[in-house]
Amino acid sequence: MKITKKNNQKVLNHIQFLRGISVIIVFFYHLNLSYFDYGFLGVDIFFVISGFVITSIISKEIEKTKKFDFYNFYTRRFKRIYPVLFFILTISLFLIIFLQPLDLFLNNLKVYFFSLFGVSNFYYLFLKKDYFDTVFDDPFAHTWSLGVEEQFYIIFPLLLFFILKYEKYIKSILILSLLVFIGIVFSNIFVENIKLIFYSPLFRFWEFLIGTLTFFLTKKIKIKNNHLSLSALLVLFFFILIPKNINLPNTILITCILTSIFILFYKKNENKLSNYIIENKPMLFLGNVSYSFYLWHLPVIYFYDLYFLQSLFRIPLLFLIIISLSFLSFWIIENKFRYSKFNIRFNFRNIIFGTIVLSIILIINIFAFKDSYNSPIKYKFKNLIYNLNYLENKINYTDRVVFYKININGNEIYRFCTESSEIKKLNSYNLRINCLKKGITNNRIFYIEGNSHTANFIPMFNEININDFIYYNHKANLFGNASFNYDLINNLQKNYNEVVYATNISDEKSLYKLIEIQKKLNKKIKILILGTVPYVNSNIEPLKCFIKNINCEYDTFDDLNKRNLKSLNLKIKKLINNNPNFDYFDPYNLICPSRICKVFDKKTNIITHRDNSHLTIEGSSLMSEDFMRFYIKTYEN
Repeated sequence: MKITKKNNQKVLNHIQFLRGISVIIVFFYHLNLSYFDYGFLGVDIFFVISGFVITSIISKEIEKTKKFDFYNFYTRRFKRIYPVLFFILTISLFLIIFLQPLDLFLNNLKVYFFSLFGVSNFYYLFLKKDYFDTVFDDPFAHTWSLGVEEQFYIIFPLLLFFILKYEKYIKSILILSLLVFIGIVFSNIFVENIKLIFYSPLFRFWEFLIGTLTFFLTKKIKIKNNHLSLSALLVLFFFILIPKNINLPNTILITCILTSIFILFYKKNENKLSNYIIENKPMLFLGNVSYSFYLWHLPVIYFYDLYFLQSLFRIPLLFLIIISLSFLSFWIIENKFRYSKFNIRFNFRNIIFGTIVLSIILIINIFAFKDSYNSPIKYKFKNLIYNLNYLENKINYTDRVVFYKININGNEIYRFCTESSEIKKLNSYNLRINCLKKGITNNRIFYIEGNSHTANFIPMFNEININDFIYYNHKANLFGNASFNYDLINNLQKNYNEVVYATNISDEKSLYKLIEIQKKLNKKIKILILGTVPYVNSNIEPLKCFIKNINCEYDTFDDLNKRNLKSLNLKIKKLINNNPNFDYFDPYNLICPSRICKVFDKKTNIITHRDNSHLTIEGSSLMSEDFMRFYIKTYEN
């Protein structure tokens, strides 16, 4: 493979300026700045720019040579996209291994490979994320847009070549306009499916085609008006800043139209105000490194916010770090490969090398999608990664706060006890053996059922030393599920002297549904209401407090009032006074005995919450001693 440098590509300064503006908007959006809630529209500006630039490249080559070199086009796109993409994502992956909570690593690894193959947008489209996978942001989440761009680059040259070769100019514009119109119409038809219209290329290609139409119009519209161009830019900027009452497709459409107007009517004028605004060197520099900046910005923000406190220096410091890294990757990787000529020879050595690389990638992906307990190799690899990770070595992160580590009798409940779990083995009463903690006698069984808020109590039940059987069945939507298994619970009385059905109740609606369920159960079956735990204000991130080793306090006053818990408690107490089959364990004051409490206490090194409504394993354990007293009083006397 020979590499020779060649740089004869003309750069349009107003396009570079627009790239710089776009990446800054996206940067501010990912900083979670309140005025940039619509900063994601910077990506849509990128799409219009890409359509314009790619159309320009293809059109000029066809005009000049009367043909189009597809191989050369795709080679140039590969050089433009992949060397720096591979470089930055690989460095980010190493940072993930060393510094990130490792319960998220598997998804990161998948996105890494999907991004390299240009299909991470499909991964996010079809991904069914569990709640506990969304506690932290994803440092690779921005790669979806690269997938859409790459898919456009594969399909669009064929379409444009056909249009330019066989159709007249006006007819070409009509065809492209029709495709844009169809894309907009279908985006509005499927507007309720946000994931579909956000990640699917079929609902994004029309944005690129607006860029294509803009290029065609520049060939016919010779009128240039910088007042109109700058006005469109100003309106675009304020449009991104202001709140909107219009749907996502129409918001994107307005963004694309304003971007198109800016490109269409701009003209470079020496010694004019527009020239100083658009042609200034800092913005042109940012535009030149915008691709590297886009790739770097989210991982850098992610790791900074994970380990460092908010301060006045956050934004300028992050910008300085990202722009410095962007310059280095642009200079060392991007610029080197972008203007280099690759002479790829399909000889025996290169074919063998390519086959080995693809095989390694395939093997890694096969193991990535297999559960570690089904793969000894993956299990060893997982242990190696955990030994390298700072959080595992410093604060034993996974065992202390990862919700998936909750287990009953050594068996992880999210592996064995959910509705989608593979049923390994049932006992004679159709109970999953892996979800059952056996007691000494058949005097009593606690049948615990519910969603993740009920799972809050499993470490407590697993820790206490009692003679009874304990069983857990995880149902994400217990009270909305019509297939409640009354027969299974009622039949347990054939084997146990007493059956106690236990679930978490956090609101009045669930309480009323539980009362209806109890009416259909055998009258001898007792009901144990597991009360709500304190909910923490959503602006508090307990795990980040834990990682940063800082005290984080919350006030229960707002929680008690917002969820109307005093009224709920009164209704529950009235119920148990009137119905001897109901009992109530209230954990609220055990987790937070005063109005102000800490989700993470630096002095005691105790973290009670994983997020705003779920306890950690050690948070659940705080209830064990009091539950034992409740148990003795309620069931032993």
